[in-house]
Amino acid sequence: MLVLMVFIGLCVVLTASSVSATSTVYVNATGGNDANTGTIDSPYQTLYQGINNVDENGTVTIADGTYTGTGNTNITINKNVNITGQSQNGTIINGTDINWIFIITSGVNVTIRNLTFTNGIAFNGGAILNHGILSISDCTFTENTATNWGGAIFGESFNTMSLTDCTFNKNTALHGGGAIAYLSICNVTNCTFMYNSVKGDDSWCGGAIGAYAGSNSTVTGCTFVGNSVDPISSSFGGGAIYVYDATLKANFNRFYNNSGRLGDAFAFNTDSNVLINAENNWWGSNVDPTTVRNLIYGPVDANPWVILTVNATPSIINNGATSAITADFNHINGGGDLVGGHIPDGTPVTYSSTLGNCNPVTATTVNGIATTLFTPNHIGIGNLNATSDNQTVIKELTVNPASYLYLNVTSSKINPTVGETFILTYKLSNSGPDNATNVTMSFQIPAGLEFVNATVDNGTVTYNSTTRTITWTLFNVEVGDPYLYLTVKALGSGSYSITPTITSETFNGNTDPLMPFSISVQAQNNSNSNTVNAASTTKTIPMQTTGMPIAGLVLAILAVLGGTLVPRKK
Repeated sequence: MLVLMVFIGLCVVLTASSVSATSTVYVNATGGNDANTGTIDSPYQTLYQGINNVDENGTVTIADGTYTGTGNTNITINKNVNITGQSQNGTIINGTDINWIFIITSGVNVTIRNLTFTNGIAFNGGAILNHGILSISDCTFTENTATNWGGAIFGESFNTMSLTDCTFNKNTALHGGGAIAYLSICNVTNCTFMYNSVKGDDSWCGGAIGAYAGSNSTVTGCTFVGNSVDPISSSFGGGAIYVYDATLKANFNRFYNNSGRLGDAFAFNTDSNVLINAENNWWGSNVDPTTVRNLIYGPVDANPWVILTVNATPSIINNGATSAITADFNHINGGGDLVGGHIPDGTPVTYSSTLGNCNPVTATTVNGIATTLFTPNHIGIGNLNATSDNQTVIKELTVNPASYLYLNVTSSKINPTVGETFILTYKLSNSGPDNATNVTMSFQIPAGLEFVNATVDNGTVTYNSTTRTITWTLFNVEVGDPYLYLTVKALGSGSYSITPTITSETFNGNTDPLMPFSISVQAQNNSNSNTVNAASTTKTIPMQTTGMPIAGLVLAILAVLGGTLVPRKK
């Protein structure tokens, strides 16, 4: 009895193990073998072996690698299955311009993700021909060819397709639907279609998408760039999308540089009284798309449409500062907000200005917004340009001159004695980036110090004996160091502080507080030739755009000489 129970238990375990193994199988082009069991440690080598042996509704997991030839192409899928690659760019199925890749039979539900399909070729659907229910996400289709319809994918009648976050690049059909064509229900979301084409003597319509009679589809948040239909006399058009007697909604998409004989971007051919909903798309400019020559053909409602705007925060800045620039596609014609979605992420915007530089020069959108940082290198009024596709928008910027003024004060004697004469040297420095204009430094000489004389190497200096005020006036302070030399005589012992003030018509970027300059006069002779720096030796005095006369600056210098230096801003 015990032996029988153990045997039954082993059978249950083995059966469970078998079920587990075939519900998920693994395929590896370089490390697998079709004689293996399909487990992660013993993968199959070909896609056919994995798909053929996986359970209904199971998952085939494909390792990175390139899968070509027998066992990897010309595969008919007749069961519900999930097919998942290790990575979108690394797991590649290559038809080598000889073979198609998948046919999905009627009634079958197939999910495919993280694969690249390339160089497939067929009459319809160079990579995939769908008769069932197909969901594809995060896949790339490149350089596939159909000699009839659907360069990459063709969906037959009475089936359903869903395409999400896929890229279709340089696929070709000789009749219609350069990337995809369908006669069914199809929802296309956040996909990119670039340089797909319908070309040749029989080219007809739909450079990227061809939606044909009886189909019902939505195209949302997709990018269409450079798709085309050869403009031969027998062709129809729809460089990006062509719709024939079908229902389609296209919203929050980007159309740029597509071409077709009728309708470079969009064409609708119908005998019924139906209007295509193509609202809230970016058509490559702020202009009404229905007025742009050959952009749209047929009864298509493209109003409202998305517009590009640009803003600068702030728009008036000082030289050396920065401004945050925001370009956005979140408004519609008339200025209202775009509601319900946004155009595809990754839409490029390029910035330029004669007043300075933008970093980055080209930014891409996230949620309809692209940002950059503007740093000026010239002063004046000029434009900040933001360009996307065929549209340039302008924001006026004002860049004001800016200086950086500071003051250094030294004394020819550290501790002069009563009766001694000594010199206070004021060095007014400007580290730019621009010249400072109409600069005034002033201060009051305190009682106990007697004015002897004052000289400057730039500007003019005056002394008011009534108010005991020195005023140093400079019309223009270039990037450099003008000097004021003040000679005073100590009349009494004690500590004296001088507090200068500085004003300028030019913005001063120095916002540090002004500290007093102090000097101690001794009762007995104890002089030497050492120097004392402002604040107690050197301090930065911020300059402000106050328009204060130069007399105020001189008063500040006198204050330093007087012995009491207290910071003060004007």
